[in-house]
Amino acid sequence: MHNIMNKVFIIIVNWNGKKILATCLSSIIKADLKNAPQIVVVDNNSTDGSQEMVRKSFPKTALLQNKTNLGWAGGNNVGIKYVLRKNAKYVLLLNNDVTIDKNTIPELISSFNKVKNIGIVGPKTYYDNKSKNIIADAGGLIEKNRFFGVNRGQGEKDLGQYKGSFETDFISGSAMMVKSEVFEKVGFFDESFYLYYEDTDFCLRAKKCGYLSIITSKAIVYHKFGQTSKIGSPLHNYFTTRNHFLFVQKHAPFRVKLKEFIRTPKTAYEFLRSNNGKYSLLGIRDYYLRKFGKQIYW
Repeated sequence: MHNIMNKVFIIIVNWNGKKILATCLSSIIKADLKNAPQIVVVDNNSTDGSQEMVRKSFPKTALLQNKTNLGWAGGNNVGIKYVLRKNAKYVLLLNNDVTIDKNTIPELISSFNKVKNIGIVGPKTYYDNKSKNIIADAGGLIEKNRFFGVNRGQGEKDLGQYKGSFETDFISGSAMMVKSEVFEKVGFFDESFYLYYEDTDFCLRAKKCGYLSIITSKAIVYHKFGQTSKIGSPLHNYFTTRNHFLFVQKHAPFRVKLKEFIRTPKTAYEFLRSNNGKYSLLGIRDYYLRKFGKQIYW
């Protein structure tokens, strides 16, 4: 395990998350891993002092500075290309609002040895309030009717219902470990998404290439949700709506694609009546105008 640790790289994309980034980095240091993995922070042009904080407080961390905000997909792609040049074998992607414990990384690595064609491994994720033991996700599932991505176990109290290791449709990009060969064969994250659904898209592309996505319940992370983009915010509504249509286009069966196309006026009406619904409408519009990547209206 010690020799393998030298080939593990952790990538954290950051944008104006100075305080939560410091907490995330501290949790990795506190894990006190032997032959500690290299940490790479990819900063998306923060203006809150994040870069200076990393240099001063975490000097062993590699800091890659983007000149613009490339989003989650683009930022991670920058980091992934960097660590592949460093001969990484395993790449752990973490959100800056996630913390780990001392067993998280060793448990993720050991899971790759259980089945030959495992390409992506994820932990069981709890909400950040550790005392309540409430599950945020135990892997992701694709809802078959409309092809939404949903988190297995979200909001459930952990009573041992998700034990061991098991296959899942996708793993949240908030914490996923990927074999480097998967990137070499599948490619990188699709930057058309910019934010949201790019992790789900990647896992399904990997599955088409023969790689399984596995959750191992012995690996635990804690996620402080909504620190970068809050659920129901203009940003969240816009990108989840637009990118759901793009995800359906890329992966859904023909009947689902046809249903979503026919249902578009009803979907638009439902969003019109919701809070910040106009941004969801903009997302629908931009999907049909083929305007992908970074689009900002707020």
